[in-house]
Amino acid sequence: MFWPDGNAIDATWGTLARNKDNAWFQRMATWQIAHNMNTVLFLTYNRDPRCLVNPFTRTYGPDINWTELQKWAVRLEGGKKPDLFLVPCLFCDDDRETAGNIAFQDYYIPLICVGLDPYIKAVCIGLEMNECYSTASMERIIGVCKQWTKKPIVVHMRWNHKDRLPRGLDGLIYEHPWHPNYGDKHSADEVASIGADVIAKSGLPVWFNEYNTNVNGQRIREQTRALAALPGCVGVGGVL
Repeated sequence: MFWPDGNAIDATWGTLARNKDNAWFQRMATWQIAHNMNTVLFLTYNRDPRCLVNPFTRTYGPDINWTELQKWAVRLEGGKKPDLFLVPCLFCDDDRETAGNIAFQDYYIPLICVGLDPYIKAVCIGLEMNECYSTASMERIIGVCKQWTKKPIVVHMRWNHKDRLPRGLDGLIYEHPWHPNYGDKHSADEVASIGADVIAKSGLPVWFNEYNTNVNGQRIREQTRALAALPGCVGVGGVL
């Protein structure tokens, strides 16, 4: 998910962001291909101006911004290939207004599930979703998704290994319990031990995607290989 853009660390979240131009997209895609990274997790709605993603002409629609949708189609075209796994993320953290806007959710979710179906391999209902959404609200969103897509439904979160996960999930995208900027402070054994516990207690296939932003370092390679070796791990967030 993380990749080095010059001297800065960026992320695939912004694949469809309005402030990410085609040159940015090409740099990201070039790095992904060069490092055999075949999975892209990206936002389809985000009100944060630092990474603004919106398929509508106004904040909550309903009119489609066709210029944006044309850009989306170009950037997502590779998802039609069987060996490229594009996973849209419906909602972002730190947005309680959108979390409470049920009418918008019920209008927007079918558009994404149906419109992006040719390009995607799964649907992630939200980024760090347990920050603003209750378990019941996540289960409601999962139910809406399942009415409109047969793709696997997953969620991204930093889970405490104790609270009940939403019913209806087909997988979990797990964020380790530290800021990924400090990933080098944690050994591969520690990262894998936490990963094994998550797999055992969630009972779900798990994609580990946030544990270290030092993408060119030796430590993240050690961590990534240790996670990839775990039975039940279906994805990792670093170069092997």
